Amino acid sequence: MDLRAGAEAGQSGTIAMIKRLYVDNFRCLVNFEVELEETNVFLGKNGSGKSAVFDLLRSIQKLVAERRKLDEVFRQGDLSTFYSGEDGNRAVRQTFELDVSLDDSLYRYRLIVGHQVQLGRMRVEEEVLSCDATPLFEFRKGDAQLYRDDGSDGGKYLFDWSLSGVAALHERPVNRKLQRFRAELANWIIVRPCPPVFEVETRTEDGFLTPLMTNFVGWYRRAAQENMGAVGELFQELRDALPAFESLSLVPVGKNTRALEAQFSRPGGRARFGFDQLSDGQRALIVLYALLHLGDGGRHPWSLFVDEPDNYLSLREVQPWIAAVASACGDTLEQAVIISHHPVTIDYLGTKARWFFRDDDGPTRVKSDPPQRSDPTTFSEIIANGWEE
Repeated sequence: MDLRAGAEAGQSGTIAMIKRLYVDNFRCLVNFEVELEETNVFLGKNGSGKSAVFDLLRSIQKLVAERRKLDEVFRQGDLSTFYSGEDGNRAVRQTFELDVSLDDSLYRYRLIVGHQVQLGRMRVEEEVLSCDATPLFEFRKGDAQLYRDDGSDGGKYLFDWSLSGVAALHERPVNRKLQRFRAELANWIIVRPCPPVFEVETRTEDGFLTPLMTNFVGWYRRAAQENMGAVGELFQELRDALPAFESLSLVPVGKNTRALEAQFSRPGGRARFGFDQLSDGQRALIVLYALLHLGDGGRHPWSLFVDEPDNYLSLREVQPWIAAVASACGDTLEQAVIISHHPVTIDYLGTKARWFFRDDDGPTRVKSDPPQRSDPTTFSEIIANGWEE
């Protein structure tokens, strides 16, 4: 079942976004809370916890939207080293809370994961979903309670403690709000593009991208079929970003196997290049603009989380893409969160920054207000001079 297509009847067309994330006991995120807006950039030193937030969101997405088992997405190695009990053992509970603005309502999701460290086991201890403070689902101490959209009793269920109850529930006319929340999580794209590891061909049509976008061709194969209009818009924008670019095509190279090729104009004709024949920078530009146009097949707005998208881009290529992201937010994009160390990105989005820092390698903390500066000092210069010190 395509979760993105599920619950379409309950969609009002309003833009959705994460408003608040609370995390306790996940790597360096201890009693950590961050509030987000439509457009955001995470700034801070390496190791300050920025990527940990993305990894945590990806884990929640896999658990709820992809219906993966708990031990496939959470690891005991992700327990924080800052917690320890009287016997020296680390704390065995992780707490996550997610507030999502969706269809003019506020959804709140709470998940508590319990770990039996010595046995190497984990289970869902608590999972609760509500909409505008009206319960939709509750799982506590082994008892699962479903509520109808109006808050009335929808019955009790038995669930495997190693799974998400919100993920496991079947679609019914009385639980469209729960379906809508689940579909929203499926609309997250959380990636860190790494062109050297992109695969060139695919046998599959993939609904979710891997963290490093290794399966981009399989994802593109599906997205291109679902919305050719968005593909045309993508090509037009790539013609502005890539000199002589004309189009992309998926060519047969075996039974049910397709390879991605790029076509460029040249004096007297055209030239085709395999995806692996392009430079890392060219591939980076193609996938970054594809993320802007083809998320969810280009059918509904989606949320974009990109870790260091500017790594492989030249200085003159960074700002047009960042500007396109900011322009798309509130339209084709529901929300964008960028992690960056690039001065162009920092200066362009500095007023929308979340500033991450750690005191003496302690737990991660975050500030929403930018450090004090005296013009004409730029945000990137403040960071270069060690703002957190």
